[in-house]
Amino acid sequence: MAMRQAALRARKHSQKMQRLVEIVEEAKDNERRVLVFSYFRGALDDIAAILPGKVYGPLTGSVPAVKRQQMVDEFSQAGHGAVLVAQIVAGGVGLNVQAASVVVICEPQLKPTTEWQAIARSRRMGQLESVQVHRLLSEDGVDQRIIEILDRKSELFDEFARPSETAKSAPEAFDISDAEIARGIVAAERERLLTTRWPQQASP
Repeated sequence: MAMRQAALRARKHSQKMQRLVEIVEEAKDNERRVLVFSYFRGALDDIAAILPGKVYGPLTGSVPAVKRQQMVDEFSQAGHGAVLVAQIVAGGVGLNVQAASVVVICEPQLKPTTEWQAIARSRRMGQLESVQVHRLLSEDGVDQRIIEILDRKSELFDEFARPSETAKSAPEAFDISDAEIARGIVAAERERLLTTRWPQQASP
């Protein structure tokens, strides 16, 4: 979990955070509101403290349903450039945030279904604007390892699953367990870091 948060928790020194600020500023210029998702509560606190303009949340699983809806209503009535920060597992179900037309996912999710459900909150019927979706990925580290592991699983699914409506309607087939992905990430990162630290030398 710490490895997944590292690229964002450096606050002002984080390239992810710098890009997020740029996205929010661009959204204000384009008269849009922004919905920011992260799995991690600590990351959401950092985001809320750094982002410019009016920021609502964090909306987390511990926030009562009535308070959640109040946050959404206040965000929906706010001016352009407003931001609602939400824990992805809390914001992905039971909320309709049509006021947001820019969605930012701060790190790749272990379960793609969680990400799809969260994005769907701003794409419900009634949304009149196109919805922009940004995924913040670090160039090095666990983000790339997660994407690689999920891509491999997706390829295996495509290879062995018969083309059918049933397969298309089962996005959970791409999901991967926390333990499974943790083992894969740690192994891949160990290999990458060891190779970087002690590069292999050609035999004489």
